[in-house]
Amino acid sequence: FSDVTRDLLLHKLKDLELVQDMIDELSRLFRCDKAFDKDLLNRQISVIRGQILNLSQALEEKKTPLQLVQMPLLRIESEGKGRERSSFIQKFQEKYPLFSSC
Repeated sequence: FSDVTRDLLLHKLKDLELVQDMIDELSRLFRCDKAFDKDLLNRQISVIRGQILNLSQALEEKKTPLQLVQMPLLRIESEGKGRERSSFIQKFQEKYPLFSSC
């Protein structure tokens, strides 16, 4: 990743308030769907949080995009509700997606 990309993204990815705002917006958007499934949303959010963590680490460690996609898949699950979430649990994904080419 270029220094410009690092400078543009890293501080945003590290801003937990900004990340939570994004998750809240995604939640509001998904709730508009007639087939909304809260459990599915929570699983998707845990994947997004894991991707944010992996991307942050890759940018900090000056990894290449190829090295990023080779990092272990993470899910970051939260305990609690909304902004009152007290802690996060990091879990490594055991299975890779079927569409993975890496």
